Amino acid sequence: MKKDWSAIRITLLLYLIVLLIPINYYFVKGSFNGIKNDAATMHSLVLLSGAIQALSVEDELHKKEILAKSIDSSLGAIEQNFINFSPNKEYVELFRAKEMFSLLKNAYEKLENSTQNSTKIRDAADKVSMEINAFSKLVEEMTSYKIETALNKLYVSLAFTTLLVIILIFFVRTYIKLQFSKHTLYDHVTGLYNKKYFESVLQNSKELAIRHNKPLSLLLLSINNYDEQKSSLNRTDFEKHIKEVGTIFSNFFRRSDTICRIENNCFASIVPNASPSNIKKISFILEKDLESKLSKSKIKLQLSIGMASCEEDNQCSILEEAIKDMEKFSIIRVGSAL
Repeated sequence: MKKDWSAIRITLLLYLIVLLIPINYYFVKGSFNGIKNDAATMHSLVLLSGAIQALSVEDELHKKEILAKSIDSSLGAIEQNFINFSPNKEYVELFRAKEMFSLLKNAYEKLENSTQNSTKIRDAADKVSMEINAFSKLVEEMTSYKIETALNKLYVSLAFTTLLVIILIFFVRTYIKLQFSKHTLYDHVTGLYNKKYFESVLQNSKELAIRHNKPLSLLLLSINNYDEQKSSLNRTDFEKHIKEVGTIFSNFFRRSDTICRIENNCFASIVPNASPSNIKKISFILEKDLESKLSKSKIKLQLSIGMASCEEDNQCSILEEAIKDMEKFSIIRVGSAL
């Protein structure tokens, strides 16, 4: 079965639009990863502050050992989850957090070495508390900065994604419009059949005419000064005049004939059961009909008529023959400008 590549392309573009949302999340995910340990770090600092105060007033050796283990555990957690945490590397360097943490650890080491003198213990504990407060403030500032940076990245990413989606939607819309124009049967200005339909019907009609040994003729009507008139009028007025010519041309023929607009400046009628002599008579009557009905047209038109009949032994196509005949035809001049 033949694949519909147009549908496949549209489907792939729509899938790409849908995939842009998780892709957008991927680009900002790293920024938010750096924030996830900040709450745990603040919790460790609170525990650390309480343990330091308890250690400074505790006299029992066993309890001091428990508190020391708790402090070591909190410091280790802060170092692992904050200082050495990979997504935090850039911010740790920016805020000099490693130096601040070293001051905190040094102050705690002095506290550990001041176990014999209660006054020194309290002073050392106060010093550690000051370092904890300073480090806590740094963590808060750093967290706030990271959140702001992550949100800015998110907004930029969303703006870029939105713009990209709009561009993709525009391309999808344009592609659908092109495909619709390509596959539709009708010319949007005149309402007549288009070239694609004409080619299909002409081929089928020619095969039937040869098979059943019946005549088939083709008649063309060309507007020779199409480009000149198009440039001199606005689009609405010009299309109105083109539609008028198409209506006169289509109303002239029978319902069994196939009337098409095969080029911007060219109309065609596939006329079954019309012999060469008949199509010549038809072309003559059409010429008079056009002169009569377009004599009062507001634009000056130069028209040519071409005709051809289907012959089995003719190596040229019936369309090519009609075009050649049209080149030999004397120009019909109509319009009020004459």
